[in-house]
Amino acid sequence: MTLVIRKQLKSALFRSIESRLSVYGFTLKTSKDSLVHRGEDTTDIFQLVCLDGKPSLDVQPNVAIRNERVERIFHKISGFDVKNQSTTPTVGGAIGVLLTEDARSCEFYLESETEIMIVTDAIVQVFENFALPYIKKYGSIHEIDLELNSNPHERSPHRAAPWLRCSTGIIVAKLVGRSNFDQLSEIYSGIMINSANGFYFRKFNALLEVLQSIDVMGNGQ
Repeated sequence: MTLVIRKQLKSALFRSIESRLSVYGFTLKTSKDSLVHRGEDTTDIFQLVCLDGKPSLDVQPNVAIRNERVERIFHKISGFDVKNQSTTPTVGGAIGVLLTEDARSCEFYLESETEIMIVTDAIVQVFENFALPYIKKYGSIHEIDLELNSNPHERSPHRAAPWLRCSTGIIVAKLVGRSNFDQLSEIYSGIMINSANGFYFRKFNALLEVLQSIDVMGNGQ
């Protein structure tokens, strides 16, 4: 499959899916290969990662939630380029990974325009059966807290990278007023010391300092 054909198929698929998801308030953000719904405090993201499967276009749906309060706090110390700070997710991942820990377990193959409606139907079914319930659940910061902080030593597919998991976990722990916040701080600090040769430990300490001025209701500066 040539690059031109892949681009044509991808464009046609995204237009088809956008027309179906528009009833849920999702609009296409082409630059991110995502369909997005913006709320007051959260942004819902349904991303379609398109890979060259030779000969097919292999499409892996991802789902994510961005909590604005959490991300505003995180980017006080993240070091991310300003232009990238407005789109970072709070939790989420490839749907195949969230279901089976294998991204390819939820993957769709497109080789010609005649298959666009078939693939669209299949992806929309995944959106309705998995992504929408996921979005509803993790639109709650308390559910994010339960996922990340109930078992802080265990890996979470919803926030796989240790640095991101620990930073998000401690932020939401602060925002919901967890009684074991200090214990979580010690646990996550230990993980940061032993992860990536301690590369993120200084940033994590900076985050703990920022959280000192944040109250449970998220009104702190």
